[in-house]
Amino acid sequence: MNQPENQFQSGHVAAVTATHLLHDAYSSFFAPLIPLLSEKLGFAYAMAGILSIVQRLPALFNPLIGILADKVVVRSGLILAPLITILSMGALGLAPSVAVLAILMLVCGTSAAVYHVTAPVLMRRVSGRKIGRGMSFFMFGGELARTLGPLMITAAVSWWGLEGTWRLIPFGLVASLLLFLNLRTIDKENLRRFTTPAKQSLTASFRAFSPLFIQLFPIMLFRGFSKTALALFLPSYMVDSGYSFKLAALALAVLELAGAGGALLAGTWSDQAGRKKVLLAIMLVSPALMYGFTFCSGMALWVMLVLMGLVFFAGTPVFMAMIHDLNSDRPSLANGMFMTLNFVAGSIIALLVGLSADYWGLSLTYKLCALLGLLAIPPTLRIKK
Repeated sequence: MNQPENQFQSGHVAAVTATHLLHDAYSSFFAPLIPLLSEKLGFAYAMAGILSIVQRLPALFNPLIGILADKVVVRSGLILAPLITILSMGALGLAPSVAVLAILMLVCGTSAAVYHVTAPVLMRRVSGRKIGRGMSFFMFGGELARTLGPLMITAAVSWWGLEGTWRLIPFGLVASLLLFLNLRTIDKENLRRFTTPAKQSLTASFRAFSPLFIQLFPIMLFRGFSKTALALFLPSYMVDSGYSFKLAALALAVLELAGAGGALLAGTWSDQAGRKKVLLAIMLVSPALMYGFTFCSGMALWVMLVLMGLVFFAGTPVFMAMIHDLNSDRPSLANGMFMTLNFVAGSIIALLVGLSADYWGLSLTYKLCALLGLLAIPPTLRIKK
């Protein structure tokens, strides 16, 4: 039965959210494994940053993926990408060299690029007029995945050792099959616009998107220092601070679980209070939390992790809601451009944070990232409707 286009379709929203959870749970294996992989293969933090860039490299093709996705989008395609990610990331522990590790990261990055360009557009279609709420649920799935991912990979290492983590692959394949059957229930009417020819030329579409992306890029860049430092290097920071590998992985899970809550709330709040106000609040609070975290230990450290998670990951659903507010007839292209900007900002940051950690240590690097986060405030104030 067809549902009104402006209606928030809870069941379909849950189905798309579940695919995000599955995909990102497996794609989040690298960060908690950095201490073990670096010991096994003998690489430094800078190399970890480079490997992160390799994983993001396919995002350069996101606009092209977006152009293709605006013409042909198949529901089943949302399952193919997680399948590839499950196979590649499940094999990380088997990598005999940094080169093989890089290939696995690149394969995962390719499937992630396809998934993250197409899935938010489908989420937009099934969210009706509540785009911010839909994007919050979508990001909730991603952040919850990055909570479960570290716990899954840590448990796998404890049970089977680093080279036995491939045993997680069958569980992912079964989950993919169940989600495939669920996604097939989404009415084709919800996808009809995907195959509608765009009214604007590509040049006109780029011109329409450019003003918003020019405003967002410096915000994404400067807020990204703290976010990348936490998401990629928190387990290493904890191990360097004297915590065990299991507690380090638990810290990342706590951060991401709180991030799931922040992502779930932020988009919905931005529907009510306005995108700019919510984004500005995030940019004002983030640097203080990051700087304060470096002085914490004991219970205060865990409380700070929760607070940082609530704030640091809340910006992405707001960004995505702003992009889909454009109401373009090329939504996948707009989403692809956003993901490409994420790649550019994230790649620059991952390398700089890795180099800084090698030279000055992660504690000082975290303080510097907090200070750089202050530079995101002025461009946020200049956002125009």
